[in-house]
Amino acid sequence: MRSSREYGLPPILGKDPAVLVLGSFPSKKSLETQQYYANPHNQFWRIMSDLLIPCCMKNIPSFYEVLKDHHIAVWDIIGSRSFQRGSMDRDITDPEFNDIPGLIRSHPTIRFIGTNGGKSWEFFQRSLRSSPLEEHIVMERLPSTSPAYAACSYEKKLLRWHVLLEHL
Repeated sequence: MRSSREYGLPPILGKDPAVLVLGSFPSKKSLETQQYYANPHNQFWRIMSDLLIPCCMKNIPSFYEVLKDHHIAVWDIIGSRSFQRGSMDRDITDPEFNDIPGLIRSHPTIRFIGTNGGKSWEFFQRSLRSSPLEEHIVMERLPSTSPAYAACSYEKKLLRWHVLLEHL
């Protein structure tokens, strides 16, 4: 019997993270492989690579380790949701939020939160109604790296995602 709920992934979290990137909820492919942004058409890893790795070092063993080495944490705002067949954010029902304020309290080095797209921003803002964050934390909605957001070019997305580097 299939569970009526789906559960997300644990955070990518290294020592002393300065930046937290929040997605909404993992895709079916990500849940299947237990890896964030596993859809090969999602531009997240390409953007992180272009931001963080010199062109001569593109053959690296683990993008997770690169993020940790650069003090970037990744998690999703939604920890679980009602089961759904597809991966589209618009179809998410009955979300239960991850404890972002608790993560911030246990990792006070985080000073910037960027959401990966509009839906994650929406859910994040909704979660803050019951648990506001410290005032010193900068929060910004970044353009979605999802293949569903094709209205924005890769170059424009990369330019907007450069804000992460200002907080490292």
